[in-house]
Amino acid sequence: MLMVIAGSAITAQAQHAGYTQLSDLSKFKQQFADVAAKINSIKSDFTQEKSLSMLSEKITSKGKFWYRKPNMLRMEYTQPFSYLMILNKDNVYIKDGQKENKVSTRSNKVFKQINKIVVDCIQGTALNSGDFKSAVYENKGTYLVSLSPVNKQLSDFFKTIEITVDKKDYSVNTIEMLEGTGDSTTLHFTNKEINANIPDAFFAIK
Repeated sequence: MLMVIAGSAITAQAQHAGYTQLSDLSKFKQQFADVAAKINSIKSDFTQEKSLSMLSEKITSKGKFWYRKPNMLRMEYTQPFSYLMILNKDNVYIKDGQKENKVSTRSNKVFKQINKIVVDCIQGTALNSGDFKSAVYENKGTYLVSLSPVNKQLSDFFKTIEITVDKKDYSVNTIEMLEGTGDSTTLHFTNKEINANIPDAFFAIK
């Protein structure tokens, strides 16, 4: 559940142990955008870890994730509870147990911002957004994209957003959203299928 869901080199290394900062950000942006442009859909499993400053243990949940261009998303939580969220362009459908709710992202700024972040991260467009200041780091197998909101509405929700990207296919491995309160939500994507055939019915909002 998404809702429950650059500095000096010395500082960068301290904050991102094992990573070194990229000097050519424009080259990475272009490569990421080129690969993302060829990705029309993604199907994967996911694990979500929610860390709350008031709790010592993380809250872990699991489920299935589907994404299809241009702006369709389905996250179906299966453990430890049943929860479904569908984003279909400007409309969001949520089913929490027996409760169902439909929201328009045009009228709900929170949903609009959070859903935009997830979609922009997957599509690779977040790096070109004027809403963020970005820095990119790398290790042997992954890139780490660090986004700091400069937009007031976004900075009210998040302190930083960090995305790890697989060097093999430029697909997103994790998205970590750190809130100003110290709480954080991390999504881990596994068993990814790129350009899988996903029926329209998966994103239908009745």
